[in-house]
Amino acid sequence: MFYDIPIEKRLKRIRDLGFEGTELWLGSAEIGFLVEREWPDSYKFKPVSISPEKLRKMAEDAGIHINSFGQYTIMGPIVGPFPTEVVTGNVRKERLEDIMNLLSYSAESGSRILICESGGDCDRVDQWKIFTEDFVRKLVDHAEKVGAILAIENTPHNLVKDEDDLLRLMKIFNSKSLRVAFDPANLNLTPPGKRDIVDAIRKLSSYIEIVHAKDSIYGGGPYGKMPDGTWSCPPIGKGTVPWDDCIQAFKQMGYDGWLIVEYSYPFKEVSLREREQAAVEGKNYLARLID
Repeated sequence: MFYDIPIEKRLKRIRDLGFEGTELWLGSAEIGFLVEREWPDSYKFKPVSISPEKLRKMAEDAGIHINSFGQYTIMGPIVGPFPTEVVTGNVRKERLEDIMNLLSYSAESGSRILICESGGDCDRVDQWKIFTEDFVRKLVDHAEKVGAILAIENTPHNLVKDEDDLLRLMKIFNSKSLRVAFDPANLNLTPPGKRDIVDAIRKLSSYIEIVHAKDSIYGGGPYGKMPDGTWSCPPIGKGTVPWDDCIQAFKQMGYDGWLIVEYSYPFKEVSLREREQAAVEGKNYLARLID
């Protein structure tokens, strides 16, 4: 969300706002990895050359921890309307190599965690074989080799859309290098709506490595979207995610990992001040629930 601040100043600014850590997503693109874009089309980032060791030192100097890197859709890039394409041949090979290189980078920088979505089609159960055998197996083998963690996020429009899909994936591999990046707001958006998010946390309690914290309102359309075709993700506390109950469930399972506060801009460009205000309000809202 801090897409218009250079990376070193960005780390310091995040710390100044009272955050202890950050997921490096735009930073992953700036360093040279082909992650999915999560910033306005109008913003053109400048590539930088930063070694894992230098990045770790930058974070230490800023007083902040890089808790994870993001973010790919594993089976293919987001290039148009959902579902995403499933790449093949040399394109698949190059994509897997890029993801593996970022897994290595994350391990060398000390973060270890790379958050990814599955990609694919939530309505195509036949894609599970391709996903697990042709994509995830290679990535998990590499993560185990370099000491990294591939954390898969649930997303309403992709093959791995909910807690049952996440649980299925974890049981297939049974690897400490394959874990869950759980997103309650994404589950809240997943059709048919009215999801039992607390029960999902309990189901996944042995596998959750990291958590995305934002809010959402189920829209009833395809992939939980609103009638205008967008997802509704207001600042934390202004949607319908039962964050109070979620925090209690995380406490009961003994979760002591990161809550990564997200503010999804409402599919338009908003000022840096508005983005920062929404993120800080979300952090403070969660802090009150935790205390």
